[in-house]
Amino acid sequence: MPNTTFQFSQHSLSDFADCPRRFYLRYVARQAWPPSEARANELAERMEQGALLHTWIERYWSGIQAASKITNEPMATWWQHFLHTDFETGPVALPPERLPELELVAPIGTHRLFARFDLLAFGGQPRQFVIVDWKTTRGRPTRGPTTQTENAFAMADEVLRNRLQTRVYLYVLATAGGPFNDGQPIAPEQCSLRYWLADRPEQPWVMVPYSRQDYERDQQQLLELIDDVTRRTTMAEFEKTPDERPCTYCTYRTLCHRTGVADAPMPDEDARLLDLAHIAELDY
Repeated sequence: MPNTTFQFSQHSLSDFADCPRRFYLRYVARQAWPPSEARANELAERMEQGALLHTWIERYWSGIQAASKITNEPMATWWQHFLHTDFETGPVALPPERLPELELVAPIGTHRLFARFDLLAFGGQPRQFVIVDWKTTRGRPTRGPTTQTENAFAMADEVLRNRLQTRVYLYVLATAGGPFNDGQPIAPEQCSLRYWLADRPEQPWVMVPYSRQDYERDQQQLLELIDDVTRRTTMAEFEKTPDERPCTYCTYRTLCHRTGVADAPMPDEDARLLDLAHIAELDY
């Protein structure tokens, strides 16, 4: 099991939910293992693109010139999409105070839960707290029959709303965001999360509201998941997943003698969700 100072996060909990053995190898055994050569170049390219876009956006909100003229794709398209997104007016206007790359740690039971928000926007009347997460996931439909495209969007959006990242981020904000509310607790109803999809300029926003009922459900389910992790002590108890689809892009698939599923979808491109990007979490 992780040591007593370990901070859980959406990354580590997602790893455990996908495959307990992956969690053990990465966070308990701290096993260094390269991805298969066939995937390494693709992963590295997509990580670099996702990380670079996040850096440009962070600099934008910090008032720093983010980038000179960009010509390579898809970066140029993503950046122009961001620059032409209206964050100030209309139904998706953000509250006036904006903090990029904000880190928060919330207690959950006897454990700690870490989250890093791409952007936290807060303020206004009534006072609202909005997490914004920039997504560069490719593979979403951009053309085709309207009904088919809308259905595909709706299915993809529902996946985002129900993912562990969504549940962890909103729980952490509602639990530990008091310093941004004049030291007062934040009601879950004041919180929301918005995914901004770089490759979907016609429908970039996925909106996730929050409620007291959602908060209580998340607290119970996240604590049950963490307790499941901490009850296990040996590698054998951290069993390999019987579903080999997550193995397709897992760093440890050759170590585990897994091949994965050939047509399994690539996981979200956001650099911090990819296997090679979890290393920093080992010190939490």
